Amino acid sequence: MSGATIFEEHSEVLAHWFGSGVRDATLIYLDAHLDLQFIDPARIARLAACTSAQQIRRLESPHCLSPDRSACYGIEDFLYPAAQLGMLRRVVWVAPPHVLGGGMASALRGLLQMEGVTIDELETFHIGAGGVLEGRLLGVALTICVLEQLPELQLDGPLLVDIDADYFVVVPADVVWANPAAVVAALKKVAGPQASLTIARSVGSGFMPLQFDHIADELAALWEGRSQVVRRQVGDDLVRRLCEFRARRIGLDLSKALALQREVAAAGLEAGRQAIAWIALGRLFAAFGRVEDTIACDGQGAGHPELALDIAKLHMARGRHGAAAAYLERAAADDETRVGAWLLQAECRYAAGDKVGARAAAWKAHAAAPAWPLALQRLSEYAAQDEAPALRERQADLERRIGLLAARLA
Repeated sequence: MSGATIFEEHSEVLAHWFGSGVRDATLIYLDAHLDLQFIDPARIARLAACTSAQQIRRLESPHCLSPDRSACYGIEDFLYPAAQLGMLRRVVWVAPPHVLGGGMASALRGLLQMEGVTIDELETFHIGAGGVLEGRLLGVALTICVLEQLPELQLDGPLLVDIDADYFVVVPADVVWANPAAVVAALKKVAGPQASLTIARSVGSGFMPLQFDHIADELAALWEGRSQVVRRQVGDDLVRRLCEFRARRIGLDLSKALALQREVAAAGLEAGRQAIAWIALGRLFAAFGRVEDTIACDGQGAGHPELALDIAKLHMARGRHGAAAAYLERAAADDETRVGAWLLQAECRYAAGDKVGARAAAWKAHAAAPAWPLALQRLSEYAAQDEAPALRERQADLERRIGLLAARLA
């Protein structure tokens, strides 16, 4: 009988694959998000030196907002090391139809500012048989489709089947759009009766509504042919409640945010969880433009590059470019946020009259994210007079190629 393994968060599957000896597999991957992002080579090298699943697991981030930046991967990027370490040869992203509602061209446009992505690589994408999107992203063979298109694909090599339970829920309406039984039946028909399944609950990080925690258990029972579904009891969790506003785009008024601030202050959580709670709260205050409250949360939360970037943007919006500098330095030191931080550093330095520093920062952003038109635009604006024409020509060529790609995929 084929088996199913449930994990709390999706990135836990990397250690599981490593321990199972997975090599050169094709991954059938049902998720509302594509967890494929660039990771700095130094972090990949630390993972490559691991010889056991336990060692891989120790390098996993405990939370996407953890202030401990020594981890090598997390819920947003674990597919990249899986490919870099030779576990995956191809990812078939089976996306919910509403996620692809903007069309294939729209899906690719969202990748332009990602570190490591080039226009040459994006131009490998094309509409394949049956209307699926195929190409390479960050060196990974990638197919993007919906479930109905999956049976038409040629799937080579050993197959892995993986589901993030958030695939089944439309947010922020929090409505289940797909029938788990029908999805499992379709996957079994494609993958075969002996295939194993991995499932992520994704509740603790806030991406999956708490009331649908049972979907993971239902999927496991369906996959294993069991009629009995064992459901767990899940209690209240302050960190989850704080994270779900941004994760699921839930509306929040200021009075509720202030109430959450009082709750966090009185919570008495374990130190690591308390820090994450302050960071999550700070990101909520940043959305309201409350710079002092955001800075206060940053101080309590032991720092996070995303929060540093939020604070820098708040200062810059008020014309306080000098005040933004220290926060941008912190964000630029982390590979999760450095591209955006470099571009904002260029803007700050140019505003301060430091044209040389502005060009240097803009070059860093462009070199890291060469498919991002805005980085090249800023570089051409800040360039020396003799360099500017060639850079403007490169910018025009990049935008032309992006336009042609979008038209081809429309």
